[in-house]
Amino acid sequence: MIINRYIIRTIHLGTFTALLALVGLGLIFEFIGELDDLGEGAYDLQQVIKFVALSFPGKVVEFMPLAVLLGSMLGLGALASNSEIVAMQASGLSLRKLVSPVIQAALILAVLNFLLADWVVPDSETYARSVKNLAQEKTSALLVREGLWTKDESRVLHIGQLLPNGIARDIEIFELDSRGGLFSALKAERAIPLEQGWELHQVQKSIINAEQVETKGYDKLVYKGNLSPQLLEVLMIEPRQMSSGDLRAYLNFLEENRLDDRVERLIFWQKLLAPFTIVIMCLLAFPFVLGSQRQGNTGQRLLIGILLGLAFVVVDRLVVQLGTQFHFNALAIALIPNLAFLGIAVYMLIKKQSHGPGGSLFFSPLKA
Repeated sequence: MIINRYIIRTIHLGTFTALLALVGLGLIFEFIGELDDLGEGAYDLQQVIKFVALSFPGKVVEFMPLAVLLGSMLGLGALASNSEIVAMQASGLSLRKLVSPVIQAALILAVLNFLLADWVVPDSETYARSVKNLAQEKTSALLVREGLWTKDESRVLHIGQLLPNGIARDIEIFELDSRGGLFSALKAERAIPLEQGWELHQVQKSIINAEQVETKGYDKLVYKGNLSPQLLEVLMIEPRQMSSGDLRAYLNFLEENRLDDRVERLIFWQKLLAPFTIVIMCLLAFPFVLGSQRQGNTGQRLLIGILLGLAFVVVDRLVVQLGTQFHFNALAIALIPNLAFLGIAVYMLIKKQSHGPGGSLFFSPLKA
């Protein structure tokens, strides 16, 4: 339907305009903040620009809900100011039919944002952190897509993934002799940090000599290395930077080892519900643009959008703090702010319809 495509294009254009402005401001402040670290080690202006550029996908994901809210208000508000929405309703379109393309536009943006957050942001944020840490000489470890490599005296370690709290997965430890030759190779599925070193689980260790290679298996083995807590802190990945699949695997690990997983579980549900939040932001903007509106009230709509976005952030933070403190269910904590603002959007749509052109929320008005 031409009208649907027109509304979807209008919402997307408004959203991308708002997103460009918000992300641009975010990157400028990021750049200014990084200037404080300029000159530390080899962290020069080129490295700062590279770090800020790698932060771009993360900023897009961070600002997308607010950009959808502001962009929908501005885009649909322009249609309302030109009486186009009133003309659509007068031509026989019910509110339900007008809401449909709004939801479609939001779903497209929600899917794109989820894919960006799950497939691009984890790698870009990890690489950005690696660029900064290496330039500042906080670590000599080499961080690549397949994990990280570091040296611990005569041993070379490959860590597939370094999780919060110093927990590691897919570890390989290669021990070198005095001449630099390979003396032994060890592979472990996971490692739990101790006061000194790691406790390795599901280990296979191979001793290499001139005549043969002898391999033994161990359920547990202690690695008494000299990896500093500072090094691990620099290299480990934060839960919010993990993909949903990796976060799900990490939650299974915490559950199997009876470790506290409240924060990580909440982050997991927030990631899965992020597309739902974007749809709600788009719906929330629609009631404010129904009906004929005066020209020149763009500033008012922009202010309303910013206030609504801030209100959502405040409610979300408040619910998270209270829910975590009182040990509420993580899914419930993540859902409450979304359901609350969805209820507000639906209530406002019904209220607007009761004062607008004929018809109900679900039925088209009768044509003469």
